[in-house]
Amino acid sequence: MLAKLKARLGQGGFARNVATLAGGAAVAQFLPVLFTPLLTRLYSPADFGVLTQFVAWLSNLVVIATWRYDMAVVLPEEDSDAMQLMVLALLFNTLLLAVLSIPLLAAGPWIATQLHAPAMAPWLPLLPLGIWVAANNQIWTNWNNRQRRYSANAQGRMGQSAAMVTVQLAAGFGKLGALGLLLAQIAGQTASWLVQARQDWRALPQWLRTARSGGMGRILRRYREFPLVNTPHAFVVALQDSLMVQLLGILATAELMGHYGLVVRVLKLPAALLGQAVSQVLYRDLAEAHAKGQSLRPLLKKALLVLSALAIVPFLIIMAWGGPLFAFAFGEQWRDAGQIAATLTPSFFCMFLAAPCFMVPMVLSRQRQSLLFALLGVVVNLGSLGVVYWAGENAHQVFRLLSVTVSVYYIIYMVWVFRLCRQLEQEHAHG
Repeated sequence: MLAKLKARLGQGGFARNVATLAGGAAVAQFLPVLFTPLLTRLYSPADFGVLTQFVAWLSNLVVIATWRYDMAVVLPEEDSDAMQLMVLALLFNTLLLAVLSIPLLAAGPWIATQLHAPAMAPWLPLLPLGIWVAANNQIWTNWNNRQRRYSANAQGRMGQSAAMVTVQLAAGFGKLGALGLLLAQIAGQTASWLVQARQDWRALPQWLRTARSGGMGRILRRYREFPLVNTPHAFVVALQDSLMVQLLGILATAELMGHYGLVVRVLKLPAALLGQAVSQVLYRDLAEAHAKGQSLRPLLKKALLVLSALAIVPFLIIMAWGGPLFAFAFGEQWRDAGQIAATLTPSFFCMFLAAPCFMVPMVLSRQRQSLLFALLGVVVNLGSLGVVYWAGENAHQVFRLLSVTVSVYYIIYMVWVFRLCRQLEQEHAHG
């Protein structure tokens, strides 16, 4: 069976590059998971609840920090165009740092109160820095993807985990509470960025000279769909997660928020990172195949096969024994987190499989259709959660409903992407 799977994956760079990134992501996630039983004894569920909200807000804003020009870096044929996209992404990211810092420093407590998140009031001044560092990390991930420096991205992920765990442990023993978790989050992103960008520091002056040499207007026009369409798309998807966390903050206690945060830490984030590892390789390959007029479906099928092989057994185990496994690994007080994990596992599995499909609309310039699809998904998912809220149900009912609606959304999205690819093939055949 293993030999058959290896043959299906094919020879050449795809499997090797996926192995490099997925292996780096797996090793990077091993450290946080390995030390989580200790961390759950150094930090309270309420501390993890603060981290969950902080990361949700950060994730929602980091997707607009670069106006998504970093996602376009992979597409140009000429490196000079890609360099100009890098400069644009860095400039917009730094502009957002300045714009956010002033109000969050001046009126952080008031803003937190208005957003019904008073526990976040002391920590909002850290948010702009966290966004800036995370966006820089994201920018270089895409640049290395363009250069096929997958090992640099893998090393960045490992550096991120090592730095994050080191700060978490030191701050935990120093009894810094939620502050320690937030500082560790920023330290991890900073370490990843510095590792990924280390080969390019000397090239920065050349990028700036290239940007000043002209042609920036042409780049802005050519890739205008990324700020105009892809940025709202990414923001809407991230906003859905943030609103979900906000709804949980209303429906649930800080302790339950901490339980959900642990599930995100040990299950959702590792799944997302592994899915992104495959997507990074696939994005470059899809762009090249499309430029040559080749079919995209074989690449997508190969990616889904890789992800299915990686995920099916672990997810089935979590579904069957989530509660007892979490209680054994993290302590009896975290058993409820395992039950949440078991409930949400189908949605995490579908999210994991769908990750490569989100690259296709960017390659095919069908981002407007993808945005409409995302808006529909947000309306359905948040509408369902709103029904639960107004019906006065508890947070566990939210998790059950969310698992169903999110799973259906990702399945329909994957079907749509494959139909889109087939339609393109038919157009080429008749053209």
